[in-house]
Amino acid sequence: MRLSSLEIKGFKSFGDRVIIHFDKGVTSVVGPNGSGKSNVVDAMRWVLGEQK
Repeated sequence: MRLSSLEIKGFKSFGDRVIIHFDKGVTSVVGPNGSGKSNVVDAMRWVLGEQK
């Protein structure tokens, strides 16, 4: 399975619509502390059906 893009709207720190495209090769999410990097990972887990 390959994730090609992720659209986030109204999830945690993403109040506005954000689309992240994952191109072939290495893709990383970088930014300063508090910018929502872990929220991107949480959104992917939620979409893929992870339950805690």
